[in-house]
Order: sequence, then C-alpha cells, then structure tokens
Amino acid sequence: MKTSISQVRYHLFIIVLVGLLVMAVVFSISCGEEEQSTPSTPAPSVPVTEEWVADGTISVGEYSNSQIHGNYEIHWKSDEEYIYAGMKARTGGYVSVGFQPGSRMKNADMVFGFIADGEVTIYDMYSTGDFGPHPPDTDLGGTFDIAEFGGKEEGSFTIIEFKRELATGDQYDNPLLSGVNKIIWSYGSSDSLTRQHSNRGYGEIEL
Repeated sequence: MKTSISQVRYHLFIIVLVGLLVMAVVFSISCGEEEQSTPSTPAPSVPVTEEWVADGTISVGEYSNSQIHGNYEIHWKSDEEYIYAGMKARTGGYVSVGFQPGSRMKNADMVFGFIADGEVTIYDMYSTGDFGPHPPDTDLGGTFDIAEFGGKEEGSFTIIEFKRELATGDQYDNPLLSGVNKIIWSYGSSDSLTRQHSNRGYGEIEL
C-alpha cells in the first residue's frame, strides 16, 4: 500500500511539473507576440511651437506629426492652404515621398530631393506607371508647384524640407485632403532620378 501511494504522489508531481513547464512556455510565447505587435515607430501628435523654416533642420516643435519607417522619417503639419513637410533618411543620396499612389506607385504625386555640392535640388514629379517612369510635372505639361524648399546633409543623413499647396490645380498634383492620405516613400544612394531606390514603403499621413 505504501508503494502505491508513493507512485501516485510521484505521478502527481510529474503532472504538476509538466503543467508548470507548459504554462511557462505559453507565457513566454505570448510575451514575445505582444512585443512584436507593439508599434516600434509611434507617431504622436505634438504642439507646434517653432516657426516652419525650409532650412534642412527638423526642429523639435516645428512639425505636429511624424512617422519613422526604418531609416526614413517624414514630419509634417498643415494649415488650410499648405502642407509643410520634412523628409530625412540615412543616405547620401535622394529622399522622396509620393502622395495618393494608386496601384504600386502609379499616379503618385511625388516630391524628390537631394543635395549635391552643397546645393539643394528638388523635383515635383508624377508617376505614370506601376514602376514609373516618374518624370517632372513640367515634362508632362504640368507646373512646378513646390512653393519653398531647403535641405542639408548632416552626418550620414539627407534632409529635405518643402512647402506645397494642398490643392495646386495642376492635374499632376494630387490634392491632399483633410483626413487620411496614402503615401509612398523611398530613398536612394545616389543623386540621380534614374537610379533605383535603396528602400521604399507605404504609409499614411493624416491632415
């Protein structure tokens, strides 16, 4: 009889031990899933305390919104007439953003900028296909509608700031509306319109 009780106790001990191990594994997995689902690039809305200046410096309080997509950042604010935006990427080449893309990058209204020999160059472009081309609006019969721009290279980053009307009236500029607007972003290692991007992605900004 004593041997039987000892065996029961032994089996109960094994069952409890296995149960505890299973609970520990499940808890570990659930914690890992929670960490993965936590946004790594929050975009809090902050009060605008600084005057916007297209000087290539993204100051604290200059923009009310921001997003970080890996090595690419976009900062923005708007009023009833204009959008003010700053793009920053870890590259010595170009940075760009496209507003309201359709299929892939087709019909995206794009702003593309880089700095070469200390001089800022910016393009107002429009993508005519899923993978381009995306010629300047002026080549398509449209107009250049970037009201102000500036930029600088700082360390390993390129920064471009620009101001544009929310609705320019140009058929190759997609209107930016109150609410959610889709974007496509990219950056590349060269100061060239013809070289393929190093990285790109999609997102949304809210005005």
